[in-house]
Amino acid sequence: MRLLGSILLIFVTFISSSQEAFDEINNSYEILLERIHQKDTVLNNRTKYYKCAEDISGRIEYYYDQGNLKLIMHIYKQGFGNNSFLENYFIQEDKLQLKTMISEEMFMNTLYKQSSQGVSSTSVEKVAEVTEQRMLFESNNAPVCYERKHGAKLSEWDQEYFNSLTFQPGECMEDNEDVKYKYRLLRKAEKKLESYSNRKPNCIFHMW
Repeated sequence: MRLLGSILLIFVTFISSSQEAFDEINNSYEILLERIHQKDTVLNNRTKYYKCAEDISGRIEYYYDQGNLKLIMHIYKQGFGNNSFLENYFIQEDKLQLKTMISEEMFMNTLYKQSSQGVSSTSVEKVAEVTEQRMLFESNNAPVCYERKHGAKLSEWDQEYFNSLTFQPGECMEDNEDVKYKYRLLRKAEKKLESYSNRKPNCIFHMW
């Protein structure tokens, strides 16, 4: 029993420590997003579009604070469906601290109704299902993930409500090594932007 109690104490301590670390980093990240939204003139950004194939295209934005890279925003489509993805890489002291991913899926929902007179009718509505996951990187520990999700009719979608949802611990949707690999590619693309002209978008780096 003592051993089990010790294991539980270690587990609870780890969860508490990870939550505190997430809250601290996440707060810094939210402050940066607010500065970007408010168009803080101290921040500088560079934006480029790319197209690697008919079904692979996107936009990359690099945000700098006094010359230091703070955020990589990557918006892209992959595949011929209606799905789009937003990935943010939050950086402090040139180290990846938080990786966020927002996936948005649109689909049509068919409703069948029958009146009291027995007359049947159908209607189609567009539904948006959004999932946001934030992946915390701290020291040499395995990343810890938190997420929030919501689905609603597109005509009734409330962004403020979604933003008010709290993040709950969740299972990481992406592999740690895959995320780090994509991050390295985006850092390499940052260097390529120095000589990338405003010509028709091409593939400025090899997509995963």
